[in-house]
Amino acid sequence: MLKASTIFFLFNFFFISNLLAQTGIVKDNLTLQSNILNMERRYAIYLPPGYETSERSYPVLYLLHGSGDDQSGWVQFGEVASIADKTIKEAKATDMIIVMPDANTGQRGYFNSVDGKFRYEDFSLRS
Repeated sequence: MLKASTIFFLFNFFFISNLLAQTGIVKDNLTLQSNILNMERRYAIYLPPGYETSERSYPVLYLLHGSGDDQSGWVQFGEVASIADKTIKEAKATDMIIVMPDANTGQRGYFNSVDGKFRYEDFSLRS
């Protein structure tokens, strides 16, 4: 049988370990006004552990969703936070910012329309 002091130690060890485990932050349904598209665009963003207090620069990964989806697919179904946290913690990936834009605009694709009236590619590269 375990002693009360051992149980107390184990409980505190696991409790404190969970408190100290750093995780990134995901913010969803953020908006950005696009002058190029003449509309507001939604996006989600993953910020790595410690981002708020860091002064370093980070690489940026853009995750593009599939047809009929929006930026929330990466958050809800793609589990971007848990996968990024795990790969960063295991040193399989570097700390990074992950941007998930919403391209669900009624137009297909992440590119400009042939007639030049819809310029999503320009928006993506210049915003």
